[in-house]
Amino acid sequence: MLADMPSTPPTSSVLSDTRDGGSKGHQQSLSTTAVERKLPIAFSKLSYEVGKKDNKKKILDEVDGVFQPGRMCALMGPSGCGKTTLIDVLSGRKNTGTVSGTVYFGGVTCAHEQLKTLCGYVEQFDNLVQELTVEEMFMYTAELKLPKLNKVERTARVEECISALGLSTCRKTVIGGALIRGISGGQLKRTNIGLSLITRPPVIFLDEPTSGLDSFMAHEVCLIMAQLAQEGRTIVATIHSPTARSFALFDDLVMLRSGLMTYAGPSNSAAETYFTTTLGVPPLGVGESLPEWLVDLTCAAPSEGAEGGNDGADKAEAGEVPAETKRIADLYKASAAHAALLKLAEENGAKGGGKPLTVSTSLSRANPLSAVLILLKYRAGKDYKSPEFLGPRIGDKIIFGLVVMSMYWGEGSKTDPQSIQSICGVLFMVTALCGYGAAAVVPSLVLDRPLFYREINDGCYGELSYYAFKMLEEGFLCIWTSLLFILIVYWAVGFQGNFGVMVLIYYLTTMISISLAYAIATIAPNLDAASAMLPTYVTTAMFGGGLIMTISTMPPWWSWWHWTSFIRYAWAAQMNNHFDGTATGQMAFLIDKNGQQQNIMQFFSIDGFIGSTWVCIGMLCVPLAFFVTCGGCVIKRVRHVSR
Repeated sequence: MLADMPSTPPTSSVLSDTRDGGSKGHQQSLSTTAVERKLPIAFSKLSYEVGKKDNKKKILDEVDGVFQPGRMCALMGPSGCGKTTLIDVLSGRKNTGTVSGTVYFGGVTCAHEQLKTLCGYVEQFDNLVQELTVEEMFMYTAELKLPKLNKVERTARVEECISALGLSTCRKTVIGGALIRGISGGQLKRTNIGLSLITRPPVIFLDEPTSGLDSFMAHEVCLIMAQLAQEGRTIVATIHSPTARSFALFDDLVMLRSGLMTYAGPSNSAAETYFTTTLGVPPLGVGESLPEWLVDLTCAAPSEGAEGGNDGADKAEAGEVPAETKRIADLYKASAAHAALLKLAEENGAKGGGKPLTVSTSLSRANPLSAVLILLKYRAGKDYKSPEFLGPRIGDKIIFGLVVMSMYWGEGSKTDPQSIQSICGVLFMVTALCGYGAAAVVPSLVLDRPLFYREINDGCYGELSYYAFKMLEEGFLCIWTSLLFILIVYWAVGFQGNFGVMVLIYYLTTMISISLAYAIATIAPNLDAASAMLPTYVTTAMFGGGLIMTISTMPPWWSWWHWTSFIRYAWAAQMNNHFDGTATGQMAFLIDKNGQQQNIMQFFSIDGFIGSTWVCIGMLCVPLAFFVTCGGCVIKRVRHVSR
């Protein structure tokens, strides 16, 4: 970070180390993905606050700094000091709170929508599509982020990344996850880094890139970061407790504490000199490594939490900066190191000016329709081959179909009152089970959130493109599951209505249930809440369906409810389809509350407005459109994870 430091990593000779999954002595350079332009980042008095007006907390407090191209900078500090917040603010990923101060890329401002193209971001947790292979994951990302390139160019870009990151031996291996065995942790991290390289960004931020890795794999990741810096990129990484070997690869160091900058400068012995001379701390002990020594310094002094009993801890809880931390930050601001930083920031455009930064049109992302098609191509294609995906969606149809078939065999062709009532009940249950069966789709949306948010933040696609993909994926499969269920029960039970119409009604009812499940999944904060909300709503809709309590006997204050129940219209459509024009439908064997004889359709108030099959089918389109719209609006506007 200081002007007198070299522009290349001081330990470039170690970049030929072996890699996990590669061959010994591997020396592949990243020169094939050389950055097209170098982009320094300078920021001044950068602050970030969260909370309401009367209870605001500063996470960053007027931080100054500069990150240079061709250099790798480590962000260090205790948990909650603002490391991740800083890179989130610089990369434009914050969706809550208030940001103030100035940030310049190459001496000019940059529009928020351009940051996702200019800045690669590697998140701490490797949220990737588990069912895809490494090669497919790269191609999937390339098609979403680089639609302007032709297939040959995209393939070449993917080959560059796979080869340069030493992933050739695992390119055909699935990424895997908790239930799928896949690539190793080191390969997973390198794949995650590689996804950020697809667009050849001049800036790459990495949030805890060595988290969860052993020392060998962590060093491999640091080697990759050093190589990326050598290519002219600006590399900034938050990091905890690096080994001395890995830490030696970093050029610069920024240390934060309670949102204040306590040091910015070279990461070598100059950092030790600063702290020993400015703060008067004991120098490195015999055999003690520099990063371990620095980590100890980042920990709060005991006096900060012990002054006046619990007073220091109470102040920390309230968001106040401990006195010792403020003293260290003030000493840094008065030091020569800070003066040198300000001078360097000015040289790298901290004063701003000029036109806002723009990106090449070749880097524009896929349009919404193309994004939907790409998602269907890669992710739906894998889901349709996955037993975990297909099992819950097909299994319940087979099980319920066999139960209905075995219990109601031949009942549909009988004309006795008991059989007629049985058919009314089974048609109602067939309808209601669609709602409960939709519980199978809830996890796919809720558990997919980490990946969804990561790809949204990366600019791969928009929220509505993703939602459209999920609905189309479920809708296409639902055609075949609906046909399967009706094939099992139609002739076995002896239903009298039109086979195709029965399939259509069942399909629409199932799609309403799926859209309801997705709407709830977008609102619910977690899987438990969504799993509870769905059956609760479906059960209340059943009470308005017309079988559990007939419409004519509903109390006045509930008589409106059946008009909102999709089960009411679906069941009425099935009843019309089965009984319309049949002798059993005209049999007057039931007595209403006034003692008048009625046929089955009159008794359940399936006459007048909803006495037509096609009117009921048309009415089913209303809740379908309503639930789809609700889900789309919520997924567009509500984030369950704040940054």
